[in-house]
Amino acid sequence: MRRAMAEAEVGDDVFGEDPTVTLLEEETAAILDKEAALLVPSGCMGNEIAVAVHTRAGDSILLDRYSHIVQVEARAVTEMLGRTFLLRDGDRGRLDPEEVTAACANGEPGASRLGLVEVENTHNWGSGAIYPLERLEAVALAARARSLPVHLDGARLWNASAATGIAPASYAACADSVMVCYSKGLGAPVGSAIAGTKAFIQEARGARKMLGGAMRQAGIIAAGAIHALRHHLARLASDHARARRLAESFAEMEGLTIDPGEIETNIVIARAASRPERIQEFVREVASAGVLIAPFGGPGRFRAVTHLDVDDAAIDRAIAAVRDAARSVLAR
Repeated sequence: MRRAMAEAEVGDDVFGEDPTVTLLEEETAAILDKEAALLVPSGCMGNEIAVAVHTRAGDSILLDRYSHIVQVEARAVTEMLGRTFLLRDGDRGRLDPEEVTAACANGEPGASRLGLVEVENTHNWGSGAIYPLERLEAVALAARARSLPVHLDGARLWNASAATGIAPASYAACADSVMVCYSKGLGAPVGSAIAGTKAFIQEARGARKMLGGAMRQAGIIAAGAIHALRHHLARLASDHARARRLAESFAEMEGLTIDPGEIETNIVIARAASRPERIQEFVREVASAGVLIAPFGGPGRFRAVTHLDVDDAAIDRAIAAVRDAARSVLAR
């Protein structure tokens, strides 16, 4: 990947003159079966561009309260773009079509105009939960029946596809716009994309400029992402198997609680149930053994994520480090 980046043919992408960026955008659009795609520096920016294009100031966005847009990007969406959230308690982050119908039917005088439905697949705060395709299609149908656009935060859409065998394009067909990441499981150092119609991407370019995301010789970044798309999709199943192994091991450790059956992809969220107040000390103890986990999503909860730099031997070390820390820090 680094060799490809070093050897990348580049141009000025602000003027649409970087051939490697163009190639990446074309390949991404083809995989997602969208008319066009746009390279952006981060998945956060991709989501925020979608909000900027699909909605206007004062509009509300219907989404799960633990969506990444809410948990991480809220200030950009509410303070900078001037949108509001219409929050729902989804099933591990997943909405029901009835919630879309009800949100449209129960509007109150003076309330914000509902401008967008946002879904996330896989769902970060839901331990990498996958949206069943039928459910995603039903949500999209309910939104489109009311002329509402749908944006898919597909930062880990590749993982959903690897776990189910469903093509990314089938998931992307449920949304008017979709964001995908080349980093995370695919291993590129930086970069995401947003895809949709040609008209949408034309507006997205303006929004990217507004948010400070236009880049010059971005082919260096794009080359890494192309390598990731061409060589790292097939290996995601290994990450999922290792995540399941982690979860099953955590479930057997005294002081930790987790349901391994909920682990569908590469995100493992467990809880230090016996001593939740010691989660920071627990995380530091695990780190002292060279294994990085993070406090995440509530009292005593922590997250571990598998990726292409974590092999089976690293999983062995991670299990041992977490077990030792649980014994020394979480023991009653």
